[in-house]
Amino acid sequence: MSILQVIITMSLYGQPGVHFEKVHDDLLFDEPVQVLFDGVQKDKMYVVEKKGVVQQVQTNEKDPTPTTFLDLTDRVKVGHSEEGLLSIVFHPDYKDTKKIYVWYTAHRPRRCVLSSITLGSSPNECDETIILEVPQPWGNHNGGTLLFGKDGYLYVGIGDGGGSNDPKGNGQNNTTLLGTIIRIDVNETDGDVQYSIPEDNPFVADADTRGEIWAYGLRNPWRMSFDKKTGALWVADVGQNAWEEIDIVQKGKNYGWNLREGMHDFKNNKKDTETVDPIFEYGRRQGGSITGGFVYRGKDIPSIEGEYIYSDYLSGRTWRLSNPADASGAYTPKRILNMPPISVSSFGETPTGEILACGFDSPYASKGRIYLLVAGDDSADSSSTTERIR
Repeated sequence: MSILQVIITMSLYGQPGVHFEKVHDDLLFDEPVQVLFDGVQKDKMYVVEKKGVVQQVQTNEKDPTPTTFLDLTDRVKVGHSEEGLLSIVFHPDYKDTKKIYVWYTAHRPRRCVLSSITLGSSPNECDETIILEVPQPWGNHNGGTLLFGKDGYLYVGIGDGGGSNDPKGNGQNNTTLLGTIIRIDVNETDGDVQYSIPEDNPFVADADTRGEIWAYGLRNPWRMSFDKKTGALWVADVGQNAWEEIDIVQKGKNYGWNLREGMHDFKNNKKDTETVDPIFEYGRRQGGSITGGFVYRGKDIPSIEGEYIYSDYLSGRTWRLSNPADASGAYTPKRILNMPPISVSSFGETPTGEILACGFDSPYASKGRIYLLVAGDDSADSSSTTERIR
């Protein structure tokens, strides 16, 4: 970031206009790592708990009692703070297929598992079809976001496998799926493989590269989302020593890790390799572990239309990233000051495009709440917003 960008950034901290309010007054969840909707029922919200449970909550009640929707604790293994049930996504035709896709960590051997789940008669009875397993050399950097694109294909963000500095060089090794965003067709099988590779994937004809790869050179993509208006894929990549980054990921591109960290050469690893810089980065004075969010496309806060909402898990700070206002192409962060006292583990969207946040009471706590981004003075008190989420 240039000196001018720093000055602009500092001058814009503290602008009022939006803040977060609790969705429910007293409802607590056990290590919530994702909040989402199923695309069918607008009054039912799903909260993913890291231990392997998905809770279902009514949004049209002030203080509802959560019900267990899915229980995978018998297969989800957590030996590291970054392990667990990390993401779920509902099939685009969930109303008809009743299929849910899950990404979780398992042990012996240590691996990440992508599965298709069809619910049975109870939350812990389900029909699981394992689609893909990715060996993990260490417990950290499991990535963990599942998304369906408008093309109907499933996108998965996968970390580099862990270990400081990417010791195995997975970020630049395209014979592995570690350190990548993959794109697969889960509606079609290929022989014994429970998915197929779309013909227009960028490396499908490259014998030395896994055909599933959509983009690579990621360290630990922690939350990604599609812009509902433009279709752009926004990815937050957690840094190593100095820089957290935000990328707009494009087909076939190399995002640099571990040759680069953010916009900078990493440990003199830079080689004659074409890499893509992030659209934005921030250093250790602002935080140490980025949580990616969403481009705002809701109706309730027109003043932030098109801005990207993101947070830092360690510092607890949350920002709105505005689009470039001039030919310089520089994105500008605006600090959301009245942030609830949580470390944001994930953001979500309501069916109407409003922004939700979930997380823990601190980076080292186990309980957390769900909040909604609303318009208003940053100095406003946080209060129940059940009515606004409907």
